[in-house]
Amino acid sequence: MGTGRGKLLLCLLAAAVLPPAMKGFSNGPPVLRTGAAVDGGITCTACHTTFAPANSDPRGRLELQTGPYAPGVKQVIRVMIQHPEAMRWGFQLTARLASDETKQAGTFTGGPDYRVRCAPTGANGPCNGALEFISHFRDATVDSTLPGTTGGRTWEVEWTPPATEVGPVVFYAAGNAANNSNSNAGDRVYTTSLRIAAACALTGRPSISASGVVNAASFATNIAPNAMISIFGTNLAAAGTVRAAQPFDFDENRFPRELACVAVEVAGRRAPVTFVSPTQINAQVPTLTAVGPVKVEVILNPDRTSELRGELNGVLLQNFSPAFFTFNGRAIAALHTNFDIVGDPAVIRAERPVRPARPGDTVLLFGTGFGFSEPVWQAGELSSGLPRLTGQFTVSIGGVALRADDVIYAGLTPGSISGLYQFNVRVPANAADGDLAVVIRVGSLETQAGATILVRR
Repeated sequence: MGTGRGKLLLCLLAAAVLPPAMKGFSNGPPVLRTGAAVDGGITCTACHTTFAPANSDPRGRLELQTGPYAPGVKQVIRVMIQHPEAMRWGFQLTARLASDETKQAGTFTGGPDYRVRCAPTGANGPCNGALEFISHFRDATVDSTLPGTTGGRTWEVEWTPPATEVGPVVFYAAGNAANNSNSNAGDRVYTTSLRIAAACALTGRPSISASGVVNAASFATNIAPNAMISIFGTNLAAAGTVRAAQPFDFDENRFPRELACVAVEVAGRRAPVTFVSPTQINAQVPTLTAVGPVKVEVILNPDRTSELRGELNGVLLQNFSPAFFTFNGRAIAALHTNFDIVGDPAVIRAERPVRPARPGDTVLLFGTGFGFSEPVWQAGELSSGLPRLTGQFTVSIGGVALRADDVIYAGLTPGSISGLYQFNVRVPANAADGDLAVVIRVGSLETQAGATILVRR
């Protein structure tokens, strides 16, 4: 059965079982009609076809209104539809996690004017975690479609957010500006969506520990422009919060400068934030050109009237702060060219294969703090191409300095945040077996002592 024929059959069956006065689903439309792409993009125009597609008549509109959410605290979602010729009104609304739109966000409250139904069956709620769709309702005593009413209709729907902060939530809605003909003909359908974030109402002033601003790879207390850093302290985020930045947090394809109501400033400039918890923040130093002592500050509820700033913490900003990321403080985060992990499988537990490198193998080493690239990528941006390092550097493995042709690539990791650096290097053919120290020197500074890769013939 073709898609068009399937939609027609559904509409005909629905019309056949409804008495004439209830055609047009005035007791509530079928589920999955809000136009959400994740649900297939179906709207009420599947049945109300006269002015399809949705939003084709610019004289009308559908709008959603609500504010940021407080976890677990019920709030009102206003659903407003208008059209100068319509005389009856209907809607359907769903709420989804922006991080995974296949999942329900919170719960709707039904009532005399509203019916909550569950996908995929259309059974009445409660839905117990299944996708929910709330819509207008009509029975012998209530008709929230307001037949004969002109101008427009506003519904006030009660929604309870998830009990914990889950990142942004997206509402999808469809509205029907009907002509009150008791049929599916002559009606105009509109769709819209609304994205909201969690409300920022954190309390308690954040505090950075002494020497609590460090290079995220080595935990050294010097940092560099564009380097990844970790901040340790107390009350750095709401209790129970553990949030890593996700694509839905991005601002114009950049890592956010506020995450879960937390921001960081370095030398007075907002830093991209990649992770927050009450005791740790991971961020990237802004693309600064001046070096020397700088101040780092954690800000809760940034740019709100309830903003809370912690004490300024001093740290030394250098041109370079080279460091390898490691699995356990020693084993460098390194990959084979097929992306197997370089290391000892008895030490490194991972989903992908783990195996030692062999002499002559090319391995990929990852770190931060190695200076600017050409072209320069700003802090928070996702690099592309092969942005190579501009500074002079040397690489040694097991005490053997690598020749220039054994350093195949040195620069930013393509497709990753601009603070993640990558070195593709060839293990010397005469390298000994064992955990071999790897050192990269840039300027007058070297990567941390004791960082190794495992080599076995």
